[in-house]
Amino acid sequence: MKVIHGRETDAPSIKQSDGFTGEVWADPVLRGAEGASVHTVFFAPGARTHWHRHSHGQILHITGGSGVVVTRDEAVEVRAGDTVWSPPGAEHWHGAGEDGYLIHTAISLGEHTWLDPVTDEEYKHRLDPGNR
Repeated sequence: MKVIHGRETDAPSIKQSDGFTGEVWADPVLRGAEGASVHTVFFAPGARTHWHRHSHGQILHITGGSGVVVTRDEAVEVRAGDTVWSPPGAEHWHGAGEDGYLIHTAISLGEHTWLDPVTDEEYKHRLDPGNR
C-alpha cells in the first residue's frame, strides 16, 4: 500500500506544453503505478488539452471552476463536483472556458496518445451551448 498526502513528495508542479494549448499546470499525485497515473491539473481560461485517447480510459474529477469535456460526438459542460469517464480508446479533449479556470484530478489508465491540437475555431464552437 502507498499513501500519498495530496501529491508526490518532492515532485514540483509541471508547466505543461506538449499536448496542451494555453497555460496548464499539473501536480503529480501518483505516477508509475502499474499503468495508472494521477495528476491534479489547473487550466487557465482558454487552456485545453489536444485531442487524445487512453488505452484503458480516463477519469476526470472536477474540483474547481468549470469547463468542457468533448468527444468526437458530443460536448458537455462540467463544474466542481462532476466526474467524467472516458472509455478506452475514446478520442476526447478537455479544458477551461474562455472566462474562468478549471481544476480537475485526472486518473489516466494505460498509455495515452496525443493527437491534433484543438483549433481556436473548434474550441469556440464547442463552448457555444447550442453546439453541445
